[in-house]
Order: sequence, then structure tokens, then C-alpha cells
Amino acid sequence: MENLNISDPAAAGDAGHVQLNGHKQDAGENALFTSHMAVLENGTAQFILRALKMNGSTMLIVNSKENEVFDELAVGMPARDSTKSDALSSTLMGGYGQTESSVLAAKLSKRYGRQFFVSLNIGGDRLVTPLFEKSLVTYMQSHLDHFV
Repeated sequence: MENLNISDPAAAGDAGHVQLNGHKQDAGENALFTSHMAVLENGTAQFILRALKMNGSTMLIVNSKENEVFDELAVGMPARDSTKSDALSSTLMGGYGQTESSVLAAKLSKRYGRQFFVSLNIGGDRLVTPLFEKSLVTYMQSHLDHFV
């Protein structure tokens, strides 16, 4: 069995290196996994955003600041045929049918052309969810290297 040690330089205070199978790599573009955490503010509501950027896909876990849970998980994938405009999504865990997580996963996959795993646990409604999505996209555009 090979040695596998993946660390988050920001969390561990590391000098920006990832150990993979005994070989040291810079934690920038060569790293297979990078993680990121942020607090997004949307009026009086605050949301915790956790991101795991992997080779070819990104996982987002979003919770309200008061309560971190993992209630549902969805995956969104860009269409194989680049002439089609819609991305595909499916709920893997949690709710049935088209969940908030699957809708957001499809939107992000279409926008960024990569696979997204999304766990959106904010208990949103017709007003909160669109405002949250706007603040998320704005944040992602400003910090794109953490997500894509």
C-alpha cells in the first residue's frame, strides 16, 4: 500500500506543500486536492462555505452559521455535447427530485464547465435562496482559484 498524505496548507500552517506517495509537490496548481472555507454574509444571515477542489470537480458544502449539517448531496455535470446548454444533475442523498442542491449543482456545472458536488443546507425559501446564490457567485468570481 502506498503512502498518501494530503494536507491543507491554510489549515495546518504548512508551507504550501502536499505529500503524495512520498513526493513533495507545491500546493498550487499541481495539488490534487485543495480546500477552502469562508463565511458569506447575506444581509443579517451568515453562511459557512466549505469547498474541496479536486482534479476535474469541486465539492461545496454550505450551511447557515448557526447549524452545520449534511442533509443532502447532489451532483451536477456539464453536458457531453457542447452544443447543449443544459447541465445534468441528480440528488445522491437526502431529498427527492429536484432539490436546492441539485439545482445549484446544475447551475454551477453549466457556468464553469466542470462537475460539482453540492450540499446546500440553508433552509432557504424563494427570497433567501436567490440572494444567497448571488452572493455565492460573486464570491466565487473573486476567488475563482479556490473553486475551478
